[in-house]
Amino acid sequence: MTLEEMREVVKQCEFDPHSTYHFHVREAHGGIMLSAVYMDPDTFSRKPTLQYTRQWRLSPEMTQSEIVQTCFKLCITSMEHRAREAFKWRGRRVFGPHFDVEALWGICDQTDYREDK
Repeated sequence: MTLEEMREVVKQCEFDPHSTYHFHVREAHGGIMLSAVYMDPDTFSRKPTLQYTRQWRLSPEMTQSEIVQTCFKLCITSMEHRAREAFKWRGRRVFGPHFDVEALWGICDQTDYREDK
């Protein structure tokens, strides 16, 4: 599938969970990438800010169905990210998506937190 054919498939996808996602297919990083942007309040300032999803690599060998499914995966991954930023326990974002992997690795060395009841 060509870049233009991929764009035509993606153009038919819509996602609007309160703010419309705008999908983009472009050549970048040595391949074809899918991403989206949308307006949403910043997690900390609450000011409306242009937000960016992560990028998803598309392959010329992908079928129309695989591209549409990748658009859907982009959306649910973005919503999970937003949920992780919004959810708090005792006033803190305990499942936040921006924790440093080295810090997370450090707590893995500690005792299992499950309590036997």
